[in-house]
Amino acid sequence: MKRSQANGILILVAMVWGAGFIATDGALEGFTPFWMVSIRFVIAGLLLLPFAWSGLRGVSSHDIGKGCLAGILLFLAFAFQTIGLQYTTPSKNAFLTAVNVVLVPYLIWLLMKHRPTRKQVLCSLTCMIGVALLTLDGGLSNFSKGDVLSLICAVFFALHMMSLERYSHIPPLSLTALQLLSAGISATLIALCTEPFPHLPSTKAFGSLLFLIFGSTLLAYLLQTWAQQHTSANTTSLILTMEALFASLFSFLLLHEVMSVKMIIGGLIIFASVVIMEWHPKGNQL
Repeated sequence: MKRSQANGILILVAMVWGAGFIATDGALEGFTPFWMVSIRFVIAGLLLLPFAWSGLRGVSSHDIGKGCLAGILLFLAFAFQTIGLQYTTPSKNAFLTAVNVVLVPYLIWLLMKHRPTRKQVLCSLTCMIGVALLTLDGGLSNFSKGDVLSLICAVFFALHMMSLERYSHIPPLSLTALQLLSAGISATLIALCTEPFPHLPSTKAFGSLLFLIFGSTLLAYLLQTWAQQHTSANTTSLILTMEALFASLFSFLLLHEVMSVKMIIGGLIIFASVVIMEWHPKGNQL
């Protein structure tokens, strides 16, 4: 697969996750946060397991541990995002979660000794400006406990993206199944300790959860894991910030929410950052 095709798949993932914001809102009407995360990841992992089983039989125990570690990083990102959302606004939570696009190049430099290029740094910073315009209404004043938790969430999302790049030698089906199941089991343990068992949900909540299972989890993480075998974690983090752009677009189209001029400019900046990052004119070594 060409790098451009992998990046196109990641744009599709961002689109699915953007729609997932609306589905998450609907699912939370019938499920508590950790039970929602538990159910979506466990069921998605179990559905994928029969297709991944033959590949898993050939994976070493060391690589199985790596796949489970990727899932635990994914769960921790969701956990801190969920808890942080209880103490801050959705817009600040979305913005601070997207900080992973800035963190990824420097974490790769720190942990993998690969120094980021000037282009990677400039595009990630420009992208954050776009995300800020798209998501923030009242700025970042009065930094709260929820904001700190949201930043920790961004660190774990960045580490998860790096883990997928580093473990790209593991077959995509096997790696996806391992991370989904380990994330789901981790969420289940927390849900059992902290939340009541969910009652019979409404039709809307159940339908929203089905979209999260099949779209935002099973399909999206399989595509992300597959695509990251052919592109970098830096590019992945940049493209996936388009999730915020698609979330705003779907909210405008389906929920009739207002999209201001500032939000449109922010969305265009995000899109431009992705295009510039992947534009490699001959002779340009920026």
